[in-house]
Amino acid sequence: MLNRSEELRQAGLAKVREDQYEEAISLFDQSLALVSDDEARELITINKADAMIALERSGPEVQELPRILMRRRNLRHSFLAAYALMFKHRIESELKRATFYGELALGIAEEAEQPLWQIGALNDLGIIYEIDSKFGKAIECFEQALAMIERVSDQGDHQISYASALQNLGASRLQNGEIEEGLAAIHQALPLITMPTAIAEAHIDLCYGYLETGDLDQARVHGESGLRLAEEVRQTRNAHYLLGEVAYKLGDLEAAEYHFDQLCRFYPQFQNLKSLLYALDLRAMVNLKL
Repeated sequence: MLNRSEELRQAGLAKVREDQYEEAISLFDQSLALVSDDEARELITINKADAMIALERSGPEVQELPRILMRRRNLRHSFLAAYALMFKHRIESELKRATFYGELALGIAEEAEQPLWQIGALNDLGIIYEIDSKFGKAIECFEQALAMIERVSDQGDHQISYASALQNLGASRLQNGEIEEGLAAIHQALPLITMPTAIAEAHIDLCYGYLETGDLDQARVHGESGLRLAEEVRQTRNAHYLLGEVAYKLGDLEAAEYHFDQLCRFYPQFQNLKSLLYALDLRAMVNLKL
């Protein structure tokens, strides 16, 4: 029975990688029904909780994660539970709790001497610091992640981890005022990125960077690419804002009007937002990761 249970668990993980979370949950439920071993049950519970968190859903498996951490059955399960809780609290904007579990996950990864775990924890901790506008701390995390990647022997893992950490480092440098260094890092990462969402993010960050340097033509090129590829509401919103700023500075008032109108649709409660956008440059107050 355990072999069939593991087959179902692996099939569930494959669905998670394809962002098919409902199908994954169904497979994890089937896997749980076939297993009685406590350790195997715990791992499937973590896997199911991960899928539920991705759907922003709670349930017994998600509620079990802190208890799994307290039991500390093995380092792998403890790391996975802490990592899942870090992600849960990040998407719920509970940044202090997300940071707590991120640091816990990093400590477990260090204890286990698992470079890939450490890279994952450092990268996600850096993202939390970015969202919290603590860009100096974010830069430290991404730099540590890049240093750790040198210890990864699998080339596939190396490229994915390297591109992600490098892109995130570049974005943090941009928002920390280190414009040239940020642009260079993102340009270095861009050819290595494969996920459309991450490619869109890189182009939007480049739009911001070139807007900061005053290279408005390059800013527009990257902003339009980012808008075209955007898959998240945040990305679409940020792209319209930045392209509106670019168009206004270029004297293209028709394009500026269009992009600011699109941006205002996200904020119907602010009646005078467009007038404010024309009157003030709000970039110093904008965090692109929010």
